[in-house]
Formats: sequence, structure tokens, C-alpha cells
Amino acid sequence: MGQFRKRLAENLSQKSIRNQMYEIYYLAILLPEIVIGGILTVYLYLYSEKDTRILVFGILIVITGIFISYIVISFFASHFSSRVNKLRSSMHSVSNEDYEMSDTLRGNDEIAAAYEELKKTAQLIKEKDSEVFQTKLDAERFATEQQMMEYKMLSSQINPHFLYNTLEALRMRAIAEKDRDVATGIKLLGKSLRYVLDNTGTVSVPLQQELDYIENYIRIIKFRFAERISYELKIEDDIDTKAYSILPLLLQPIVENSVGHGLEMVENGKLLITVSEGAEETIKVIIKDDGIGMNPGTLRGVRLKIDRLDQVPAHNIGLFNINKRIKLFYGDRYGIEIDSEENVGTQVTVTIPMRPI
Repeated sequence: MGQFRKRLAENLSQKSIRNQMYEIYYLAILLPEIVIGGILTVYLYLYSEKDTRILVFGILIVITGIFISYIVISFFASHFSSRVNKLRSSMHSVSNEDYEMSDTLRGNDEIAAAYEELKKTAQLIKEKDSEVFQTKLDAERFATEQQMMEYKMLSSQINPHFLYNTLEALRMRAIAEKDRDVATGIKLLGKSLRYVLDNTGTVSVPLQQELDYIENYIRIIKFRFAERISYELKIEDDIDTKAYSILPLLLQPIVENSVGHGLEMVENGKLLITVSEGAEETIKVIIKDDGIGMNPGTLRGVRLKIDRLDQVPAHNIGLFNINKRIKLFYGDRYGIEIDSEENVGTQVTVTIPMRPI
């Protein structure tokens, strides 16, 4: 009997609830006919020769019909209720953040389908929780590394406020001597130093401030290269650089790298910085030079070094640090991309999320 019930339950689970209900309907139609047949048999007994066997047979038919109806309907109700309760129990577990679900409900009916969807949802929630936890770990690691970087920066500085005040005194002396070029250079250097001092310990600044710092840096560079290097900044009309933030001191190492490894080797070079809106609410800052560029082998090596965040390279450490800072602070979706062609130039694309101040 137990084996029969098990096989019947498996058979029902392989059918949709609608088909299961149809089978019950068929039984509901068939069994009353059996009962009616038994009642007719009793009726024949009462209005015939009153053969006792006819009476017994009729009564047996009625009892058998009622018994079978009760057994079948009770079994179906119990089977259906059991599967619904298992589904409900699993939903309750998921609502209590218990996402471990076993294959206790099988079959092809709607309940089994709902259970499979619940399993997929639980797995997605579990993965999202894991991503959130990893993001928190990355944020904590970034904060720790940021503190270490600040410590190293501060420990390597010889009283930076003293340097700033000294530069200001030298600038005033240059003005007194009517040496405007020297005075301007010292002023730009002082502004750059002030920007570094003011943003030591901060994790974001307005994008416009970072671009102003880059312009100051390039004007200082031009004291050395004069007219050999030209510079252009392009900002898309729909980008409000004062409304969005960026990690401080993020772009200067890239500009320095473009000048030192690309433009310094050419007679007349140009540096183009473009700020635009990227896909999926991102900001792209493209720093492009028309310097000596790189051959494919060198480019592959540079890309490999900056992408290996677990190993500090001996060279290209500036680009490596920028890429690592971006990924630790914003996430793995963001970072820098490098494209280069020998004797044509190099382009570095910085992608960060569009975060309002």
C-alpha cells in the first residue's frame, strides 16, 4: 500500500495542477455513477423477487464507491497540502535569510516550478550578499592603504608648510626684482603644493579642482619645455565638472607619464585631455598625447603590470597605483585603459562612476 501511494504521488507530481484537478473531476463523475448503480441495485431488490444476493451486492457497490472516493480525495488533498506546506516553509526560510535549499520538491507541476524559481531567487540574493560583503572588505582595505599612503607622503615631506611659506617669500622677491616669469612659476608651484596639502586625507574632490590642478601642473611643465608642448582641455557641454567628484591626485601621474615617456622625445608635441560622459552613468577622462608611443609588445607588458593588483611592479608604478586606487574605491568595473601605437602616440582612458558631490 505504501509503495502504491509513493508511485501515485510521483505520478501526480509529473502533471500540472490543472491535469490533476481534471483527474479528480473524472473520479467525481465516475464514482457517483457507481454509487447510483448500487442504489439502483437495491431498488431492484425492493421491487423484484427480493433476492438477498442482489441486496448485498448493491450495498457493497455503494460502500465501495464511497470508500474509494474518500481514499482518493483524501490522498490528493494530503499530497497537495504537503507540497504547498513545503513550498511555504522554504519561502519562510528564505525570508529569514536562510538561503540553503535542498531538492525536496520535484516534478513538473506549478508548485515544483515555483520552488525552482524560489531556489534561483535565493541563489541570486546569496550572490548579492556576497558582493556587498566583498565591497565592504574592499572599502576597508582601501581605507587602510590610503592611510598608509598618507603616512608615507607625510613622512617624506620636510615640513611642507615651511616649503609653501618659503616659496611665497621667493615669489615676492622675484616680483620685487621684476622677474615675472619666476614669480609666476613659484606661484603655480605654491598652488600645486597647497592642493596636495589641502587634500591629504580626503577621498574625493570636485572634478573641476582636479582639472585646475592639472592645468597648473602643465603650466609648470611648460617652463621647462616652453613651446615644445601644447595643451588642450575639452569638456562636453553636458558635464558639469563642479557637480561631480573624483579621487584627488588621480590624473597628475598620468599627465606626468605622458610628458616623461612620450612628449619629451619629440620636437613638438600636444597633450589633449577630454572629459565626457560614458555609458551606464560613468565619466571618462581621456589623456592623449602624440608622442613616441609604444610597440605592441611593450603595450602588452604595461597592461599586464597595471592589471596585476596583487603585485607591485618595478616600473609603471604610477599607472599601477592609479588603477588600484580606482578599483579599490569605486569597484572592479572602473579603472584605466591604455592604447598606444608606435610613433603615433598613447591614450589613457580613466573611467569612474558619475558621483555627485
